[in-house]
Amino acid sequence: MRIGLWIVLLFGIWLVLTNSIAFSNIVIGLIVSVVIAFFYTRSFESADTKMISPLWLGVYIVVFLKNLILSNIQISKRILRKDMRLAPAIVAVKTNLKSDWKKLLLANSVTLTPGTLTLDVKGDILYIHTIEYDEEKSKEMITKEFEDVIARI
Repeated sequence: MRIGLWIVLLFGIWLVLTNSIAFSNIVIGLIVSVVIAFFYTRSFESADTKMISPLWLGVYIVVFLKNLILSNIQISKRILRKDMRLAPAIVAVKTNLKSDWKKLLLANSVTLTPGTLTLDVKGDILYIHTIEYDEEKSKEMITKEFEDVIARI
């Protein structure tokens, strides 16, 4: 059943991106969708995978976009100042996420947010470079909002 959903989703994306309902386009789209869905579902079959919650995926997208916009504004203000007042640091942050794909999503979310970069993930520890580290704020504040939402996806 899961593979069928992926085929339909991928084929729909194919049709939207190609913007054509020619017979050859439909055949190629179906073949590509089946191959990708087959390898994707076989690659990620494990005990910790389940259907993704569309509600929490939507919440994640909103949280990510909010953080992305706020970080861009903060970095832009910092660049326009004469004194950038940087306090760079590499911080080790422990995550409570157990599945590898959720850790990957968290690491990529942090990296895509301006001012932070995930350098490495070892077990439950993310090594993050930040251009502004304040010891009064806990290390977890870097990932807290993302982690709470990703855990529910």
